[in-house]
Amino acid sequence: MRVGWMGLVMALAMPLSAQGVDEASFRGDPKKLAATFAERARILKPNDSRHLAALGRAFLANGERRKAEEVFLQAKVLDAKDGETHRLIMAAWLRSGQKTEALKALDDMQLLDPKNRKVFAKGAVDLLEAGLDRPAQDLMERAWALDTGDWEPCLAFVRAALRKHRPDIAAKWSSRAVIMKPQEERLWRELALAYADGGAER
Repeated sequence: MRVGWMGLVMALAMPLSAQGVDEASFRGDPKKLAATFAERARILKPNDSRHLAALGRAFLANGERRKAEEVFLQAKVLDAKDGETHRLIMAAWLRSGQKTEALKALDDMQLLDPKNRKVFAKGAVDLLEAGLDRPAQDLMERAWALDTGDWEPCLAFVRAALRKHRPDIAAKWSSRAVIMKPQEERLWRELALAYADGGAER
């Protein structure tokens, strides 16, 4: 018998030994399943702001904006200074096409966690993939300024630029990466694959 998505939430809330969840539980509307799985993460670790941000993203995917805003607020209250939480909220708004709300989350991320270069680099990729080229490049510059010795974030940004058919941006950040580690064979290999595959993630 097919398990409804609300029934699956209840089943997932039970102890693992009593779940009775089978393969059929993972069939159905992917967006509803996303909300179910995010809720499972929240149940297992209720005070994790990042799980709440994921749950909000799933609500947005289902068109449930009010619920998303509620859990985003809970996430920010739980860990106001965690840049990754704000980045996840930003990415959720970006993926739902709400750029104004996404840019507000971007401002919060930079204000409340101002030296988190890894989060900035990931956020730059999110922004570039959403078509916000200028904010993406500004954020990547900020990540670069915090650590000019790590080429891997540059490579991730290069891949995103290639996926978005922005060879100018890809060239700039490829150059930055190589300036850092010109004798790093792994960097050259990864650049070769990035350009060969149009930036596709491996």
